[in-house]
Amino acid sequence: MKKSNSESKKTNKKKVIIGLIILMLVIILVVIVVLINGKSLNIEDEIVTNAYNYVGNNDLGVCAGLAIYADEEVEYDDLENAMRICNAYSLLDLDETSMIKIDKTQKNNTCSIGENITFATDNYEDDICTVTKVSSDEINNKYKEMYGKSIETYEQFQYNDATICYYEDGFYYCGLAESYTTTIGGEPHTYRSIKNATESNDELIIYDYFLKIVNDKCYTSFTGDKTNDTCSENFNEEEDMTYNFLKEYGTLYKHTFKKTGDSYYWVKSEPAN
Repeated sequence: MKKSNSESKKTNKKKVIIGLIILMLVIILVVIVVLINGKSLNIEDEIVTNAYNYVGNNDLGVCAGLAIYADEEVEYDDLENAMRICNAYSLLDLDETSMIKIDKTQKNNTCSIGENITFATDNYEDDICTVTKVSSDEINNKYKEMYGKSIETYEQFQYNDATICYYEDGFYYCGLAESYTTTIGGEPHTYRSIKNATESNDELIIYDYFLKIVNDKCYTSFTGDKTNDTCSENFNEEEDMTYNFLKEYGTLYKHTFKKTGDSYYWVKSEPAN
């Protein structure tokens, strides 16, 4: 027995209503997921790459390396003031106009700026000192971009093994230290790769994989001494590092940033697995 036209219309209407309800539930579910996990960002977006610069310098000899890759959560107050200033300085785009030449003193292979600052001459034997002079305001502006607050105390910092920076009358002067020590032993190699990045309200989260290797031995953090023996057994220095190797053996880190204006500043980093 065939259904009447009115019964068919009721059936179709019911199907449409059910379909709309299902669609609304899917939309609501998507919105909830987005609110919880945040909007996914392209890891090559400028907002992501700029923020990622704040978590460490790939040159391990600069500013004590990747200190925020630790075994535990690292926040602003966990970093020494001098290290934070060094990190800000390391991200400045300096050119030759920042360089000054200073003649050495008559008796020693050193150069002086005022009464409190002394550098070694270039190569420890030349007649001049090549020094970088940068306004502390310029460093402070970068510092605020990175950490969301101003420098409280200007103090000297060690840029790398050979270079030291002194503060004097609103400027930082960086040059060759009179003496320096360097660590003898296996040179560490670090590998990092962003997994994903999400944005939610005023917060940016970047996940990345990290691995440190010294003498073919894998370490789970930069500052700690915990090793990953399975990684060490499978690592081959003759082969290029791959994302899949990092994903399998590296430590997953979570980096949190807060929004200020149109950009983000670093808040904390922590192991996520």
